[in-house]
Amino acid sequence: MKLRIAAVLSLALCTMLCANARAQSAVVERDGGLTIIRQQDPAATLVHASFIIRAGLDRETLTQNGIAALTAQTVLKTPVDGVPLQDAIAAKGGSIAAFVDSNDVRFAIEALPQEADAVFALAQRGISAPSFTPKTVDAARVALTTQIAQNQQEALQVGLDMLYGTRASTANTGLPSLGIPASLAQLGPNDVQTFYRAYYRQGGSTISAVGRIDALAPQALANLASGLAPGSSTAVSVTLPKLEGTSRQLVAHRDIAAPWLIAQYPAPAVGNKDFGAMLVLAAFMQRTLADMAEVPGVVSPTFASRAIGALYQYDRSQPNLTLYVNGGIGNPNRAFGAALSIASILATTKLEGSIDEFKAQAAGDFSNGVSTLESRAWLAAVFVENGQSPDYVSQTLAAIAATNGSDLQRVARAYLGSPTIALVLPRDKQ
Repeated sequence: MKLRIAAVLSLALCTMLCANARAQSAVVERDGGLTIIRQQDPAATLVHASFIIRAGLDRETLTQNGIAALTAQTVLKTPVDGVPLQDAIAAKGGSIAAFVDSNDVRFAIEALPQEADAVFALAQRGISAPSFTPKTVDAARVALTTQIAQNQQEALQVGLDMLYGTRASTANTGLPSLGIPASLAQLGPNDVQTFYRAYYRQGGSTISAVGRIDALAPQALANLASGLAPGSSTAVSVTLPKLEGTSRQLVAHRDIAAPWLIAQYPAPAVGNKDFGAMLVLAAFMQRTLADMAEVPGVVSPTFASRAIGALYQYDRSQPNLTLYVNGGIGNPNRAFGAALSIASILATTKLEGSIDEFKAQAAGDFSNGVSTLESRAWLAAVFVENGQSPDYVSQTLAAIAATNGSDLQRVARAYLGSPTIALVLPRDKQ
């Protein structure tokens, strides 16, 4: 396969250099079981902290799917001085949100520098002493049910949720991160309180901060975890018998206009020798899929990228490369065929020409992906948890720069074997 030789993209270079300029030397501190990562950035207009607690899906039993998300939402709905924590922080110009992953729950907190101490103090009060009253837990359940309904309208998210379940290392880590309405309806205040007391602990938690950290009092970050119980917790061991059969295709029907194809492959984690090459491979797949799908010229590049592309999720506990195609864009038969064949072609055909264009795109995509304070804080934590330096930008750009054509083909051969496929189809109106 002959790759097109092109000049390095100026936009990608600009983005890459801007990201490098913003990236400050990160400092990692460890105090017992708590890890604190600091990235001081005097050019930032906000201060952000991601508080990561080992209270994710792997702490749920199969009969309690949604308890991790319900507990996190209960924290956000907890009254602080008579006002729900989320609203109290918003009144001071800040924000707090919660995200549940396979192993963790993450509270993302942002504030203006002049209000940072007050906002972080409010967050500490809510996280340390949630309200487990029926009123608070019911409000949390309503918020989750609303978000679940919204997610079910997003075909890509539906497909990803199905695929996560097939690749999970244990049965509970593949459960829907927010739960499902039926399981949430069975969970009450006692369940939330029991989960909180068992798993909201200082041990193993991480606080990753970026931005105007100098605006915070010296102990403001450590204080976020000070109200949690000491010690650490262990994951719930849940296994299921391996499913028999040879089919690797999942099908769901939703109220959507066109079918979606989502194909997922295993991928290397951060710090793996193949990390940089997989980033370049994702850029190559993104460009190739768009070209072969025959996207009409009237479709904007931004919209097309959301409908056809490659997604390398290196921040998950089970990293993956996902290819996705919206059948309503361009030629669906051609796009679906390209998505399923291009990987095998790349693995078996000798590459010719330069891959510099794809390396530049990979560098630009990565830099764009860490353009917010939240993404920078989260990625620093991911790198540290994988045994790497928190200076993620320089490491990643160096790994991309070192990638050659042989690396690209080797990684394609190693990882892009038989994918697991999710089809999200329109409902039969009849």
